[in-house]
Amino acid sequence: MKNRLSAFSLLVICAAVWLAPSSALAVPKMDVKVFLGVGSTTFVPRVPEIDLYFGDPIAYQGTVGGRNPSTFVNWDVGLAARVRQRKLFGEIGIVFSQFRFRIGDQLALIAEAQGEPIDERLLGQTARMNSLDFPITAGYIPYANPYFKLFLYGGLVNKFNLKGFVDLGGRRALKFRPKDIPGFPLVIYQAGARLGVAFDLGPFNFDFNYTIGMNSITKTEFRTNSHVFQFNLGWLF
Repeated sequence: MKNRLSAFSLLVICAAVWLAPSSALAVPKMDVKVFLGVGSTTFVPRVPEIDLYFGDPIAYQGTVGGRNPSTFVNWDVGLAARVRQRKLFGEIGIVFSQFRFRIGDQLALIAEAQGEPIDERLLGQTARMNSLDFPITAGYIPYANPYFKLFLYGGLVNKFNLKGFVDLGGRRALKFRPKDIPGFPLVIYQAGARLGVAFDLGPFNFDFNYTIGMNSITKTEFRTNSHVFQFNLGWLF
């Protein structure tokens, strides 16, 4: 009888050890955050260089084209869900963003070369483009304690340019779709590769990231690279 009880006790102990939840199989933790941020958007049109000759007598007047980067302010506001388990995490979000670009001399020359001159009223004005972004990222948590967590990550950003406008005389005088910009039509969809670092400090989340466009931001014969830097401040739930 004692041998049977001993065997049964050993079986119960083994079963308890076998069925006990492992830390590796713990239920993943999910954080929901709302955030807003500011940053910069840089466009780099890779326009072929063209030498200009005119006048009487005809003489070399300069060169247009080439790579002329322009950097402008952007901002965003969004909602994201982050799932983490031990040292790994994944995050998906939905973000409303707006970036700006100036309709200057370089853009006017590009438009004229494309056969679509820009309305003179728009020269020197700043256009705004509203976008909807869907970032999907994953990464590693090198350090974490109850009060501070550090995140390193990368992933894909799906950007959909929606509608833009130009202010004239203190009002939105001109609204346009991305593809309707004379000489410099923007694409509707752009994919971006993102790298970032973030950290949680209590209920606050601080996020620094960089996104490079994987396809041209313009539907032109030349390629326009885009570079986006962003700093976001979020609140965790």
